[in-house]
Amino acid sequence: MKLKKIAAVILAAVTFALTAALPVSADSIFDTAKNIGSNKKVTKKIDTGDSMEYKITPTEKGTANVKVTAKTFMFYFYVYDEDGNDVLYDYDISMGDKDPSSKKGFWWDSKAETFKGSFSFDVKANKTYYIKIERYNWSSQGSGEFEASFKYPTGETAPAALMSLTLKKGDTVQLGANGNDAKWSTSKKSVATVSNSGLVTAVKKGKAVITLKCGSKTQTIEIVVE
Repeated sequence: MKLKKIAAVILAAVTFALTAALPVSADSIFDTAKNIGSNKKVTKKIDTGDSMEYKITPTEKGTANVKVTAKTFMFYFYVYDEDGNDVLYDYDISMGDKDPSSKKGFWWDSKAETFKGSFSFDVKANKTYYIKIERYNWSSQGSGEFEASFKYPTGETAPAALMSLTLKKGDTVQLGANGNDAKWSTSKKSVATVSNSGLVTAVKKGKAVITLKCGSKTQTIEIVVE
């Protein structure tokens, strides 16, 4: 009877080890992944063992890039294609390192307790790719705060500027917009900046395009700083 109990304990331990070693499956991602647009950024706090899952559908062949900042001891990064196959990716780490015992694991810089890096992989036009960022299950170190930004080929090009405005360094001009959902952006902050209210400030000599988005409509103006 005692021998049977010992055997049962050993069997349970072996089963646990095998279960822990199983690779992550893409099956669940097909139902849970959220669409994420190119040039979009997400910030999320992840508990140990949980993940953030997104899907992208490039409209052109090229390279997709995901930049990740993670305040956790270790996390895993996965990419799958439409058939659930692993997609190989390259990575560039500026803070942290790759876990030598795992093909998909990455850990933080021990001094800063933060990971910063980017992951890139080849994509085909009109194919969907699934991205999973999973926090390490056996460590509660770090706040678990993750930031991920996505960029991939969409075939979208910036609209041509409708008009041009010449300014001198230090000059400001107030641009107007109708609607509460107006969003302003600049193509070169080093040349000209724009505030949330549309106030443009000339910084240095050069050209920059100021873009206004209101709902589905987009307008642009070229700023020339002399």
